[in-house]
Amino acid sequence: MKIGFVENRYKTWFWDAMARHWLERGHECCWLVQNPVFLPTTGRIRVMPFPSRATGDQVGADDLGWIRHADRNINYFAGDSRHYPHYNRLVGEWLDQERPDLVLGECTLFHELLVIDACKRRGIPFLHPSAPGYPGGRFAIYDGASKTTIGGCSKDMPDAAQALEIAEAIRRRERIPDYMKKSPKKVVDRVHPAPRTLADRARILRGRFLGERFNTPSVWRKLSLDRRTRSHLGRWEALAARAYAGPTPTGVCLYPLQMQPEANLDLWGGQHRNQAGLVERLARSLPVGWQLRVKANPKAKYELSRELLEVIATTPNVVAVPLAISIADEFARANLVCTVTGTVAVESVLSRIPLVQLGPGIVEDGPGCLRIGRPEDIGAVASTVASGMFVLADDDQRVELVQRLFATTFPGLVSDPSTLPAVVRPENVASVCAAVEEVMPKWG
Repeated sequence: MKIGFVENRYKTWFWDAMARHWLERGHECCWLVQNPVFLPTTGRIRVMPFPSRATGDQVGADDLGWIRHADRNINYFAGDSRHYPHYNRLVGEWLDQERPDLVLGECTLFHELLVIDACKRRGIPFLHPSAPGYPGGRFAIYDGASKTTIGGCSKDMPDAAQALEIAEAIRRRERIPDYMKKSPKKVVDRVHPAPRTLADRARILRGRFLGERFNTPSVWRKLSLDRRTRSHLGRWEALAARAYAGPTPTGVCLYPLQMQPEANLDLWGGQHRNQAGLVERLARSLPVGWQLRVKANPKAKYELSRELLEVIATTPNVVAVPLAISIADEFARANLVCTVTGTVAVESVLSRIPLVQLGPGIVEDGPGCLRIGRPEDIGAVASTVASGMFVLADDDQRVELVQRLFATTFPGLVSDPSTLPAVVRPENVASVCAAVEEVMPKWG
């Protein structure tokens, strides 16, 4: 079996540990690297040269336009797509020369999306292992750039009583996603620099100096955006002062902002990635007397835009939730929760709060959740909630959702060793490799 890997900054070294595991067992591994400061240590490595300044034409809507739409360098850092033809050619050459049986990688950076597109054209499986918010300590294997899971492990499936306990723990927020847990200050087995440390920033800057400007924004632009975010947070708090002013609404719809840049929204929920526009459309579609409460992400980034603040300031039935107010407090106040692809979907259904969802996810259309095609459809859902006709998930259905979270995932951790050093422990690497082998019918 020949496995291809695609470099993704520090995630590369987790893939590298998996490659070492398979090489020791007689398999072949090959690599495609875009940023040379994140080189793997095993297997056959192809480093793509940076293009010259004289790159090609902008990519249009018909050829790789979906990648352009999801490209964070374009969406947030004033980049463009003139380098796409150069990299697309190199990706194709690599796949045609190596002919891997499968490719493993992320779906966040432009060159990974180019690989996914090229694999699809050639019929090569592209697997994307990633950790969902729940149930914790587990990971899913996604098909290409989709949110469609492949396989799962039911050996440690909780029974009905245990699943209901898990549902209640999530409802009480005693069980939270791994990414929300505070990292220990001192990690014994850390090898790679922690995020945002001097060593981490020095490595990133070295890549930029060598020519990597397609996934790495300039220092000045990054600093400018970070200053803007801090300024927006100040204005958010000023707007939030009116959150409890005025008459009591007849109904409350909670919309927790999703972090950007993040593939969860920019790729999977792409048509709704303009959250300022989405908030405005939702607010205008709610019944008279309803209020749309917008909650900022605890680690707010570029989703907190000037356009969003303007919508909040000028739309009477939209309020910004004060940053100090917890999601648990807002759940207690909400009659309805709306999300595109957020983890809040699972929390809402298990907490028996009506949910409306605009994008793909593990929560299915049915008791507890209604999927809508357009933001304007939320008005009818809110009216159903107000009339008491919205069907919530009962305990059996909550149990079924928890068990589905286990059935579509595998035990193990998937992350980059800079953020979570434990991922490269041999027992974890073996667990993730075994899951990939299980979902590949031609493994051998």
